[in-house]
Amino acid sequence: MLNLIKNEWMKLWSKKGTWTMVILLAAIIFGFTGLAKLTETLFDDTEWIASLETQIEEIDQQLVESDLDEREKVELEMEQENLQEMLEMNIESNQPQTRENVITETFGIMALVTLLTIIVASGIVSTEFSQGTIKMLLSRPVNRWKILMSKYLTVLLFASLATIVTYVSSVLGAYIFFPSETGSTFIFYEEEVPVSALWSKSLYLMFLSLINVSIIATLAFMIGTIFRSTSMAIGVSMFLYFTGGLIVSFLAEYSFAKYVLFAHTNLTDHETGYLSLPGLTMPFSVGVIIAYGVLFLALSFLSFTKRDVTA
Repeated sequence: MLNLIKNEWMKLWSKKGTWTMVILLAAIIFGFTGLAKLTETLFDDTEWIASLETQIEEIDQQLVESDLDEREKVELEMEQENLQEMLEMNIESNQPQTRENVITETFGIMALVTLLTIIVASGIVSTEFSQGTIKMLLSRPVNRWKILMSKYLTVLLFASLATIVTYVSSVLGAYIFFPSETGSTFIFYEEEVPVSALWSKSLYLMFLSLINVSIIATLAFMIGTIFRSTSMAIGVSMFLYFTGGLIVSFLAEYSFAKYVLFAHTNLTDHETGYLSLPGLTMPFSVGVIIAYGVLFLALSFLSFTKRDVTA
């Protein structure tokens, strides 16, 4: 099995496209980090914040000094409340980013890894058919399931490598462009996280994101294996990936919505608090993902081992 994986890994990296994808991934993430710093420098909302503070003070004076009836007083208080909310939002958004924030939120750009892994997973089997190399591959005295398993594990290795490249590029960009947190904690989605927990927190979030990448890649792998079409596998997988959230929102009123795969693929929602459906738990989401993963792999292996794949 190890030799089969090594062979698949070498075939994958013999393609210029693979090198291009990984190099572009690192360059884009590093560039995004620098662009975020540049944007932070160019757009300064301090004047807008000062204007909001002035308006709030003026309303305070009107409420104290003016003879207002109850209706006017309520309207001014509502306006003041709205201005206060806007002020808090602007103050929060105008806070300078720190490297701890950037590193911890790296999981937010894992969509790039997902897209690249979909491309690899979709073509790793189907290209053997389109290029006519499948007959030579199956002529070896090796069980078909081992051949397919080596291809699937190669996809997971690529996803893991791309995740590492993403994390390292983001960390390098964070250390180059952003200052360190001055306090002992930093804010992550309204939660105070100790600076000392930076690496464990960020790596855990990246691991959860890698699970998302893996299940979407398994879906693409299944489609590419069953239909032997790279373009179909890429198209369907990307369509479902981008519309999965909408599908879940449309089905939210039905009880079976919690069994839809795309309600669970983004496990980081459990850490950020933005769950697609109320009442979901991490163990349940992991269980649903495992169930779908087993189903996708079972269909892939059944198709590859039972059908006349030499045709």
